[in-house]
Amino acid sequence: MIDPHANTSRSITDDTVEMSADEKYLFDLLGFIVVPGVLSQAELDKANAAIDAQELAPTPEYFGESKALKGENNSTRLGNSENLLAMPKPHCEPFREMLAHPKTMPHLNTILGEGWRLDHGPGLIAMDKGCSGGMLHGSFDNAPYFYREGKIFTGLCVIEYLLADEGPGDGGVSVVPGSHKANLKCPEKMLRWEQYQQFVTEINAKAGDAIIFSEACTHGTLPWTADHQRRAILYKYNAAHMSWGGGGLPSELPEYWDDLTAPQQAALLLPCHHSRRPKPSGGYEGLEALNGSG
Repeated sequence: MIDPHANTSRSITDDTVEMSADEKYLFDLLGFIVVPGVLSQAELDKANAAIDAQELAPTPEYFGESKALKGENNSTRLGNSENLLAMPKPHCEPFREMLAHPKTMPHLNTILGEGWRLDHGPGLIAMDKGCSGGMLHGSFDNAPYFYREGKIFTGLCVIEYLLADEGPGDGGVSVVPGSHKANLKCPEKMLRWEQYQQFVTEINAKAGDAIIFSEACTHGTLPWTADHQRRAILYKYNAAHMSWGGGGLPSELPEYWDDLTAPQQAALLLPCHHSRRPKPSGGYEGLEALNGSG
């Protein structure tokens, strides 16, 4: 796998419409892509400070009957869209800004097409050392994947913004590369990470990177072994006309609705619909620019 952090002397710009040719190939091949350096240090500091200010409660684990994924404690902690987007200012601001981040908009434009929207989330996953992992899973009913006439067509996709490093052997997010195009059901013992572990890839990335993957790609969480706390913010998007979750809005408009600063932030919270809403961005050169190749 390529090192997404090699040759980072050329910065990512944010004003193109689609992801690059190299990124399209990698996403089509693997079912996921790592976009390095999406969040600035200032954005990271704000997001981590917001989490530090909250009281996080342990939540149920998702390792099922798996002995391989069971850890020493149950410190996985999850938030929801109301907790993160409705927090008092300034704590809510970094999570609202991630909702339509200019450095990941090109990827969603390509993967989901015009009018993509927040399907559910955002949510926080925080894991302390010894925390259990989560069962591998994938969704083909709402996350179809195919490539036709030069375009990617898919459904539910995830952007995972890392607020802390996830290095080799740390655990955390993992995938079965290429499984978004699989035609057969994944064996249960592989979903439990009890067999065929060599085909499950731990995705390594740095704080500030964004991991984007198709929900159709078999994925899960490996037990966390690092000394520092794992922190990731997950946003789950869908094509405008498709829905898996209930969308980003509760039954009534939240109090913060008029505070949303960018038109895209409010638009992405709307219910499932058919839309031709444009998604302006431009000048984004992609991973090949970072790696010094054309």
